[in-house]
Amino acid sequence: AILDTGVDSTHPDLTANLVPGWNVYDNTADTADVHGHGTSVAGVAAATANNAKGSAGVAWGAKIMPIRISAPDGYAYWSTVAQGIYWAADHGAKVANISFNGISGSSSVQAAAEYMRSKGGVVVVAAGNSGGLETIAANDALLSVAATDSSDARASFSSYGPYVDMAAPGVGIYTTTRGGGYANGSGTSFASPVVAATAALMLSA
Repeated sequence: AILDTGVDSTHPDLTANLVPGWNVYDNTADTADVHGHGTSVAGVAAATANNAKGSAGVAWGAKIMPIRISAPDGYAYWSTVAQGIYWAADHGAKVANISFNGISGSSSVQAAAEYMRSKGGVVVVAAGNSGGLETIAANDALLSVAATDSSDARASFSSYGPYVDMAAPGVGIYTTTRGGGYANGSGTSFASPVVAATAALMLSA
């Protein structure tokens, strides 16, 4: 489940892996990407492979369940994020990725993540892009992911602190963009779906 701004269902590198999702923000089935962020995050996790197009996601055989949690400007309320997690858990998702800043410290998100964990799932979140130390407490319900660069060092923009569980590549990640294109993206937003996809591969194994 990609909890984000929606996903471009017509993208040739994503369409084969998409399953129905939900628009929590508008309470409709329309999960079109209103911002662009969600399409890029989805591609990192599960863009199709072996189709002579663009790139390949880390878990390129996984299904993408798009759950729109954001307003058109790309921002989301923690309550909407939590609703998205409950929806994903109740509709069969085993992994949820949330690439938004500040998620790790939200008690409502943590409670929803505990619910998904009770159903055998895992919630993976971006650590944030403050570039500094965050005093968020560690939480066992969330996997919080920092970003590394090509030297395997912490990316300069990546937040860090006791709440971070692991780090993954997050600089210059080639992925899908809204409208059928591709671009390089940087941020913990792109490190998080690397870990979420790895979790999906582990669960499938």
